Amino acid sequence: MSELGPRRSRSGFHPPQGGVEPASARAAVGSASLPPSRRLAGRSIARHGQLPVMTAARSLGKLFSILLVVAVVSVVGIGAAAYLKITNNVQAVDIGNGQDEEAPSFPTLQGGANILIVGSDDRTGQGEEFGEGTDEASGVLNDVNMVVHIAEDHSSATVVSIPRDTIVNTPSCTSDDGVAIDEQYGVPFNSILGEGGLSCIVAAAEQLSGLDIQYAGLVKFRGVIELSNAIGGVKVCVANDIDDPYVGLNLTAGEHTIQGEDALKFLRTRHGVGDGSDLSRIANQQLFLSALLQQVKSSDTLTNPAKLYGLAVAVTNNMVLSNSLNNLDTLMAMAGAISKIPLEQIVFAQLPVASSSYEGKVEPLEPDADTMWASLRNDQPLNVVGPTSTVEATDPSGGTTDGTDTSTDETGGDGTTDGTGATEVATPQPTLVGQEASQTGCANA
Repeated sequence: MSELGPRRSRSGFHPPQGGVEPASARAAVGSASLPPSRRLAGRSIARHGQLPVMTAARSLGKLFSILLVVAVVSVVGIGAAAYLKITNNVQAVDIGNGQDEEAPSFPTLQGGANILIVGSDDRTGQGEEFGEGTDEASGVLNDVNMVVHIAEDHSSATVVSIPRDTIVNTPSCTSDDGVAIDEQYGVPFNSILGEGGLSCIVAAAEQLSGLDIQYAGLVKFRGVIELSNAIGGVKVCVANDIDDPYVGLNLTAGEHTIQGEDALKFLRTRHGVGDGSDLSRIANQQLFLSALLQQVKSSDTLTNPAKLYGLAVAVTNNMVLSNSLNNLDTLMAMAGAISKIPLEQIVFAQLPVASSSYEGKVEPLEPDADTMWASLRNDQPLNVVGPTSTVEATDPSGGTTDGTDTSTDETGGDGTTDGTGATEVATPQPTLVGQEASQTGCANA
């Protein structure tokens, strides 16, 4: 702290050292000719008869007023400091197509929205404990890819996970560094980040889904750690013991509240759940995210400014955001929209895939994948079932083995008539692997 300069008068200037008589001296001379009873009237000491009566109620009222002023000033100061801290921490990129100029105004998100959330294994800035500076950090992959679709009327939200090993064709794009990249054919989805960055992942996801993705965010390891810490941990269920030496996760059967590095390990574990594939890991991530949403909604986190601030700091400190999402009002508007959607109307789904001719890879299963994306574009609900549930088979008569009649007729049923008696049958919705956010489940080793 710098030293304070010489004291100033209230006006900001020192009185001259000579030539002008001090005001106090002039006042003393002027009062000398007054009667003794009036000589004290100009001084700051009041006569006893003029002092107000200080009752207990008046004392409390004055104290309350002081506290109120202090509280208001503190809130304003904290709010300004919070806003500056959040906006100064953000690393943002342009995802192109002029979408970065569109930002909703707080507190209302107008219309629908499509957001791409990417989880990266990039070790840059993550510390030695995550292999920063080692050979393990040489490759940068987008191992988690989720398209979040908020319906136009905000009545529902859908989160679609794209398996990292999905083989796709990518369009030409401009990387985060401004480098033009040609279209490519038959590349694993998780290889896009290393060359093109977040903006090229958005371009590939748009081509795959047919959705206009306006917002995007990329989170690294520490982002998951700090986010789980900010909400005080997430309660998850484990059906049987999980032992994954690859990520160092050891959990006994039962319920656990996990946060910090344990939360990261739970989301990253692949060898510790299911058949050890990325598809099993996606199911595990959906369990975690459902539990997280249940906890966030039950504690009113999305409507509590203090809690939202903690989440915002965790997000902005540890994420790369598109310019369109690099706005406190936008983040608050997103939170406000999601807070109003019932848990049973938030659905997690996995892109339907089939084995690919590329060894160890998968490709979108058609026509199921196209039908799913079309449903999202039209704000239609998805049919999801847990990975361990049995899907009812359809019999040739148009019904299902569970006795439900799905046959059509000329009067409507599952289709409509064109006036000639012909029936236009609606495209049947595929049953997708996933779950509603309101459902609970346990991870299976």
